Amino acid sequence: MIKTLRIGLLTLLCAINATANAQKTINEGTITYGLTYNLPADKQAMAAMLPKEYKMKFKGDLSQFTMDMGMFSTLIIFNNRSKETLSLTEIPIQDKKIAVKMTKEQTEKMAEMQGGNKNYEAIPTTEKKVIATYNCTKYTCKDKETGAQVDVWATAELQIPTNTLTNMFNGVKGVPMEFSSDSHGVKAKITVKTIADEKVSEITMDVPKEFEIMSFDDLMKQMGGG
Repeated sequence: MIKTLRIGLLTLLCAINATANAQKTINEGTITYGLTYNLPADKQAMAAMLPKEYKMKFKGDLSQFTMDMGMFSTLIIFNNRSKETLSLTEIPIQDKKIAVKMTKEQTEKMAEMQGGNKNYEAIPTTEKKVIATYNCTKYTCKDKETGAQVDVWATAELQIPTNTLTNMFNGVKGVPMEFSSDSHGVKAKITVKTIADEKVSEITMDVPKEFEIMSFDDLMKQMGGG
């Protein structure tokens, strides 16, 4: 009888431990990111225009979020399977709505221009902390070409689709929960505030009929990267 009780208790403890360490998978929901900035003196005037928060909606392989810069806003839709991107920019003061579809290669080129998409070597450290209720491990990501480093905090307790903000950290095991970006001297720390497991409206890569389609090459010329 005592032996049977011991076996039963051991089985129960193993089941509880397995449940506690099970990875949570969310295929549809909303991530809220908070942003803080470290701006050089010549860019301090931009502070009021920069977003303090992103809401990233995702459903299966598709994710979307809006960058609102005051005078214009851009909705970015990313397909994690094909690595294609659709950007929909609205410029009210010019009464313009512009759509740009990007292939995987064009998405990578755009990310490179914006300071991302580096060839990182991700090295796990022993540092730990909790972000948005999830236990996270610190990774040091080293650019193999320049030697520049960026710290990324990631959790193995969660599985969600890669989105356009986290696509650059392929070497990190788990979901990036806090990381930095540097786009043309605008340095930002991006931290997950909440992750909601909830239904979201349909996300599509179709271009709305009211948007004018611009080629990627024309976009690069306007940005000075053509």
